[in-house]
Amino acid sequence: MSGGVHWNAKEESCHIGKNAIHRIVDLESIPFVADMIYQDATSDIVAELAGEFGSHHLDPASLDLLLSFHSFLVRTDKHTILVDLCCGNDKDRPTRQAWHKRSGPFLDNLAKTGVQPSDIDFVMCTHLHADHVGWNTQLVDGAWVPTFPNAQYLFAEKELAHWQHEHDANPTEPILYGSYIDSVLPVMASGQAQLVKSNHAVAPGIHMEAAYGHTPGNVIIHVEDQNDHAILCGDAIHHPVQLAYPEWSTNFCTDPEQSRTTRMAFLSDYADTPTLILPAHFQAPDYHRIESDGKRYHFGKD
Repeated sequence: MSGGVHWNAKEESCHIGKNAIHRIVDLESIPFVADMIYQDATSDIVAELAGEFGSHHLDPASLDLLLSFHSFLVRTDKHTILVDLCCGNDKDRPTRQAWHKRSGPFLDNLAKTGVQPSDIDFVMCTHLHADHVGWNTQLVDGAWVPTFPNAQYLFAEKELAHWQHEHDANPTEPILYGSYIDSVLPVMASGQAQLVKSNHAVAPGIHMEAAYGHTPGNVIIHVEDQNDHAILCGDAIHHPVQLAYPEWSTNFCTDPEQSRTTRMAFLSDYADTPTLILPAHFQAPDYHRIESDGKRYHFGKD
């Protein structure tokens, strides 16, 4: 199928009508043992998938899955929005060495687009896992403060309520690798958090939609204008292997069955359409339309 909006791999961007979307990298090519993410990922299956999806998604020697951690910057004629805030710098994540006590180039990468932290109007997180909230805050004089001083941080009520309950149940045991304390609560304390319904219209052409399962309040984010359409789908699809095996839910999903139902409905709805799919962890350059192939899916030919 041809037509629809296209991702510019060289510029790491696309235009959805008058809206521009840029990919802002925090980390790339981070290896994960396949069965750490998917319990059904046997070495035979992963070896087959390595040939299908290529070495930028799966290491052909180790058969590790390779993940990117990036945000999407959405610029409309009125608003500048960041979606999914990756891992952050200086965060204490000893069980995730790639995320631990980092000093990474995320803000420099953002600046390359001509955007400074003070320019951000809205911060949106598809869910509150540690690798989606890290740059919500930064360390200043020993304290965690919001990175984007003029932004409203939009949190889905259902998502925040779940993790606040988990935090309140045992506040001495940090949840989400400690990210709830260092990357969410400081935003609440600053007064910049705005709690919204899961199906929330942010601005004309920009809206959230409930996509529960990966977490209890997980959402996806639509960007639409002039018949162009992209979906920032967070971890509803975590890695391209789920195009071949859409029934696979990750070991990180709160409700694997609901996650599976959400993902399979999502793929069914948007496969073979002009809609551009922008997941939170796919490696560059694979941001495409999705096409169906029986019960499986693959990247569209742009």
